[in-house]
Amino acid sequence: MDEDQPVEDSEYVFRRIHPDFFDASLAIAVTREAFRPTKKDSSGLSVFRAGFAKPSDTLANLDQDKAKKYYVSQLPVGELRKLGLTVVPNPVPGGPPGHAIIPEINWHNYQAGKDRWKPILLALARLASANIVHRPDSASH
Repeated sequence: MDEDQPVEDSEYVFRRIHPDFFDASLAIAVTREAFRPTKKDSSGLSVFRAGFAKPSDTLANLDQDKAKKYYVSQLPVGELRKLGLTVVPNPVPGGPPGHAIIPEINWHNYQAGKDRWKPILLALARLASANIVHRPDSASH
């Protein structure tokens, strides 16, 4: 399989979840802020294709102490498509394999219409909460 090949609806992608955006006591444990783009997300929100990477691979380029605190969720690409989102290959040389982006969720689009994005980010949070595939090391708490 080639990392540049189009992403199929039958694929899954991983999204790392910052510990500030996860609260196990909530009905939806992952908050929508986990999918809110930052200024660095000018071309789209980063995800990793499950066909190329393991959940732990998505944490490879983070500071090791920080990486131990992250969650990783698995999202079905077909469900993202139903939300009007696409996943586009975006391999990063020297980065974890299978890097891709959701181009619709970029800093400019989000800033231009935050209210329009709230239900979409909430739907993503709901999907992510139901599919946590990596939890922080229990030793790091």
